[in-house]
Amino acid sequence: MVKKEANAFIKNMNGNGSKSNMHSLFLNDTERTLIDTVLETCNGNVTKSADFLGISRGTLIKRIKEYNLKIK
Repeated sequence: MVKKEANAFIKNMNGNGSKSNMHSLFLNDTERTLIDTVLETCNGNVTKSADFLGISRGTLIKRIKEYNLKIK
């Protein structure tokens, strides 16, 4: 699953972005998608989502703001 996503990400980059930031871009994109999916699965419950992800509630709130995610 991750390999498939990595290949799709690389194809979508089409030479945009330098080699030095591809790792960071991929991780950020992957983390954003994961957090968004877990929040959706937990019906927007931040505490439950943080427990599911194995991170603190504060860290999750920080990431939600960082990625400009909407809690539904």
